[in-house]
Amino acid sequence: MALAPRAARADVVTLQVGAMPTDGSAEALYAVDRGAFAAVGIDAKITVMTNTATLAAAVQGGSLEIGFGSVVPLAEAKARGIAFRVIWPAATYHGPPAPNLMMVAKGSPVTKAADLNGKTIAVNGLRDLTQYEVQAFVDKNGGDVHSIKLVEIPFSEMGTALASGRVDAAIIAEPFLSAAKGDARVLGDANAAIAPHFAITCWFATEAWLTKNPELARKYAAVMQQTARWANANRKDSAAILARFSKISPEVLGSMTRSYYGEARPDPTLFQPVINAAVKYGTLPPMSASDLLWQG
Repeated sequence: MALAPRAARADVVTLQVGAMPTDGSAEALYAVDRGAFAAVGIDAKITVMTNTATLAAAVQGGSLEIGFGSVVPLAEAKARGIAFRVIWPAATYHGPPAPNLMMVAKGSPVTKAADLNGKTIAVNGLRDLTQYEVQAFVDKNGGDVHSIKLVEIPFSEMGTALASGRVDAAIIAEPFLSAAKGDARVLGDANAAIAPHFAITCWFATEAWLTKNPELARKYAAVMQQTARWANANRKDSAAILARFSKISPEVLGSMTRSYYGEARPDPTLFQPVINAAVKYGTLPPMSASDLLWQG
């Protein structure tokens, strides 16, 4: 009888998972808190980083096994011969209200996209989704996309950057979006400039890791599906978990727009609009989203 607990513990697999300090990746926290990972023999260790590029580098280097972020750096890596694959969608956009918005300081003279011409705008990652959302928003709403200057700033610092005048506008994600509303106001929804419906973020791994660990990856996908369904249907309960992990005030949690998490297997049509934007506004060659999805 004394050996049984040790045998059970030996079956547990430690999994290094990378996330961001946003509501969009919080489902990994919910899965840890609710015991969903433990139920399938996974001990998930969550590491928080600022953007997809840093997470992808960590996954490629092996310090993380599964990462979180937009599909753009994964597509950029594929163009350079580095193979990442999407395991499961994370936050998805289904129209307003959006979990990230274009913001300007409350006293700013900027009232429309054209007013951003020649201005400095903060994004969470250069050559990542937030950059292309900003460019599409400016381009499709009467501005000159070639005149704007983009700077990379973590979501957590954008509110301060706006208030100090360091930047003229920023695309801010929750929970930092709601926290910034005391000193900033909403300019518009840049998500809508990409498509009416698309995957904002996803969970991914290298093709080599997936080939060696298909069963573990399938377990992770199943946990994300289960957790997405629970989180989408239980906003109050998920907010309580998020409050414990993030130290976000109940006032901010009560007012913020929560992410909607993908409940179905990765669909190329969810990821193709983001890739198309990266092709149009960045340096990405034309690419099919199907080539980036894991078929396990």
